[in-house]
Amino acid sequence: MDDTNSSGGSLDFQHELPAILRDPQIKSLALKWTNDRDLAEDVLQAAYCAMAASKHPERIQNLRGYFIRVLRNEVYHFYALQPAIPLEDRDSAQDPAPPVDEMVCTSLLAESLLARFAAQRHRLLVMVPARSPDSARYRAVICAGAERVLRDAINGESSKPDSNDAFRAAYPEWFSQPDAPANTRHQRFRRAREDVKALLQAVVRRDELT
Repeated sequence: MDDTNSSGGSLDFQHELPAILRDPQIKSLALKWTNDRDLAEDVLQAAYCAMAASKHPERIQNLRGYFIRVLRNEVYHFYALQPAIPLEDRDSAQDPAPPVDEMVCTSLLAESLLARFAAQRHRLLVMVPARSPDSARYRAVICAGAERVLRDAINGESSKPDSNDAFRAAYPEWFSQPDAPANTRHQRFRRAREDVKALLQAVVRRDELT
């Protein structure tokens, strides 16, 4: 993070950054861009962690403006369907691309994609990172979530298999671990959502979504 010139040094940075994270307008912006409360909370936390890890916070001239840009890039990172907005692009405010599951639901390909998913299940399971101590269970949860997106699309149902509640219900020992810090739990939800979308992207060709 090497924006230029200080807005008050590290002490101000340590006080201002948590205040920006709690700002109702910032939270409203995250919700507008994600249209999902769980995901909005995740991208806010991701942006906060990215900013907190800055090696030179004194170089950030406009901390609030820079946070918004990092937040917007985190939204695009979650959807993983188009590159992040360049940091130099201070003023453009495009809506993020729709997530893969929404595009599948409107593509009328869900049934054939489900068959493709079933045929590649073993390969897809192996693709899921081993993020928890029980890697087989974690992979099964992610695979089941991606498959549910396709099944719900066939039935014309609204799908939320990658919500925080769905992950908690499927694997409470990992996603509701009581002694895990809040930031750790946020990262687990975030990565699980990314893993579900990665499996969907593995069976959906880009030309099928156009």
